[in-house]
Order: sequence, then structure tokens, then C-alpha cells
Amino acid sequence: MRHIALTAAFALAAALAAPAHAGWYVSMHGTAESLTWKGANGQALNLSSKDGKGVVVAMITPDGRDGLHAGDRITAVDGQSVAHVKDLVTYANAHMQDPVKLTLERRGHAVHVALAAGKLGALVHPHP
Repeated sequence: MRHIALTAAFALAAALAAPAHAGWYVSMHGTAESLTWKGANGQALNLSSKDGKGVVVAMITPDGRDGLHAGDRITAVDGQSVAHVKDLVTYANAHMQDPVKLTLERRGHAVHVALAAGKLGALVHPHP
């Protein structure tokens, strides 16, 4: 009887704790030319650089997160040219906690977006 009561107590504790940990999951896939992730909290990102002319933000949820919109093309980070997703990730890895300035092409116009310290690292390496 004590075994059943103990098992029930653990099951109840796990069931009550599950909603608190629901946002702790990130599904991620990346290659040299693409990076895709989706979090349980609804945030998501899809980057692509198939043409080698910058990193296209194919999708970002919520739109406007960190100043980025679907359709933006990241062409430089802190003045350094970015042709492929791997270039963006490599730069982020070397500057994980630094503020950075992105140069984007948005609807044919150059746009500059400043990211606070650690934001680029969090963008390419999301944590639950």
C-alpha cells in the first residue's frame, strides 16, 4: 500500500511540475547554409543562405524580434561581410556576449540594427 501511495505522490508531483517546464524545449537543426529552431514558447527562427549573398531571415516568430523581419537579408555583422549562415554562427560564437550591429537589406534598402550584448548569441543558440 505504501508503494502505491508513493508512486501516486511522484506522479502527481510530475504532473504539476510539467506546465512549469513546458517552455524548456528547443528543437534545432543547422547546416552551413541553414539554421532552424523552434521553442515550446512559440518563438522560432529559420535562416537560409543558399545563394551565398547573405543570410535570409526566412521566418522569425514573433516577427520583429531583435529588430529582424521575415525577408530581411543579413549582409554584415559589425562591418564584416556575412555570406553564409556558418559565417553568422562563427561570428556569434566568437562574440557571444558582445553587442553587435547587423547590416541588413530590407526591401532593397540598407538597414542597420543594433543588438544588445548577448542577443546575437541567443539568436543562433537559443536556450529554453
